[in-house]
Amino acid sequence: MSAALLLFGCYRVSLDAPFLNLESARLLFNFTSVQLYEVLLVFTAIFLARRCLWYDSTLLVGLENLLVFVPFILISQAALIDSRRALAMSLIGGAVAVLRFGSLKRFFIQLNLPGRLLVPGFTLLALNVALPLLYRHFGETKIGIHIDSGPAYVMNEYTWLLILPAVLALANFLPRPQAAGTLLPQHRRLPAGLFTLWIAVTGVHLYSLDYIYQFDLRGELLAPTLWVLAWTGWLRCSGHATLWAGRLKYALTFPPVLIPLVATSPGGQKTFLILAALNIAAYCGICLGPSRPRLVRHLLFTSVLMFVAGLPEIWLQSVAPGLSRAGGIAAGVMAYTVVWITLSRNPRLAILGAIILGSAVMSLFGSHAGAGYWAFQGGLVFLLLHSLRWNDAEHPGASTVRVVAGLVWVAQSLVWMHSDAGKFWMPFIPGALVLGVYSAVQIGRGRWSLFSVPAAAALVMFSGPACAAAEGVRTMPSGLLAVLGSFLLFGFGTAAALTRHHWQRSETDLAANPSKTTTRHG
Repeated sequence: MSAALLLFGCYRVSLDAPFLNLESARLLFNFTSVQLYEVLLVFTAIFLARRCLWYDSTLLVGLENLLVFVPFILISQAALIDSRRALAMSLIGGAVAVLRFGSLKRFFIQLNLPGRLLVPGFTLLALNVALPLLYRHFGETKIGIHIDSGPAYVMNEYTWLLILPAVLALANFLPRPQAAGTLLPQHRRLPAGLFTLWIAVTGVHLYSLDYIYQFDLRGELLAPTLWVLAWTGWLRCSGHATLWAGRLKYALTFPPVLIPLVATSPGGQKTFLILAALNIAAYCGICLGPSRPRLVRHLLFTSVLMFVAGLPEIWLQSVAPGLSRAGGIAAGVMAYTVVWITLSRNPRLAILGAIILGSAVMSLFGSHAGAGYWAFQGGLVFLLLHSLRWNDAEHPGASTVRVVAGLVWVAQSLVWMHSDAGKFWMPFIPGALVLGVYSAVQIGRGRWSLFSVPAAAALVMFSGPACAAAEGVRTMPSGLLAVLGSFLLFGFGTAAALTRHHWQRSETDLAANPSKTTTRHG
């Protein structure tokens, strides 16, 4: 609360003209206040550590690392007023920061602050010192706001696309998590936590510079940093042999494939292609390693597909007229996801695949009449055909899902036939497809089962003629319907009499075959 109140006070002072009439005086007051507060944090942390108050001293160290680059954000605004004063404040701020960390390293000996952490720390400190001066220098040549060319624009692009990802990559040179002792300030995760605070505040500093100098922050500028962050997380898990770390490392191979999607804005084509190509190289390296996880092979294919989709639109349109980059990416990802789900035996994934396939049909043919009905048909057909691969014993409720899907399919077909977009022959196509695939699969297995699937397919196939017949019956005279119903019921009665011995046993049969009786004792 103390640190939050300090920042709020500095914010109010920067807006409160009656307090100090000159803007430069208000900036100097805020800069001095933050520096004195950070010195107080370090001094108090050392003081409390000497008295073995480890929680409080570690908390103050965390606050110091959270505020360590805040003064340079103030310098960014001071550079707009006086470049010489900004240079003096930058040098003073950097020197004071070095003294504070030197004091922690020397007098707080229990603190887990290894030398390999200080090298990235000094690099980030130098970057935060240089950023206000760099933006001030190029800001003098900047003409207009929200520019898209010129030296200042190129400098801002390189800062986001190269410099920030490079300093984030320094996390790979941090020492492996290793506790220096049992005390809280000796926790093995403390160096990584401090570096995380530094890189977060550096990102905020860079964002504030974009705000002050009125640069547009676009998605493709963030994509390289996110890509480095994703692969850094994967690399940091590589040195652990525990089961939990192995599972986490396996899961962390997935986020990098999504990062190029951040750079799908109109100006992010080069960034998208570069990140997709880097993903291809990274996944190829993993596939050539000893583990070769199956997921990585899928991700490699996805990266190749994304790279192809990221090629210039004029190339894509020469293959498929009207295909945009975003549409190509979405179509490729959806198609590969459906193929991957098809190879699995999981009913839950089958439901996801049905939703994806239905959405794809709707997006491709949304302008045509009846596209929604075809989308439902495609999704339900995929689900029922996929259900032929399910192992009902391993997935409780799978048979229920199959039956419910068949009922929904039949109901949707009947609704379709009663709409203006339905023709009596349309449901025959998906019904015949399911029935044909079902027959081929069962013949290949040499046994017949899962009869709810062909039953639903047969009902769907004849839903069109049945609706047409029902419409004809509705217009027939009631007397004629009564006569026809009489003959129909007579036929049912005769069939029941002929088959009674199969579904009803007499008392004589039960007495003669007591072993076939069933009892219902609890």
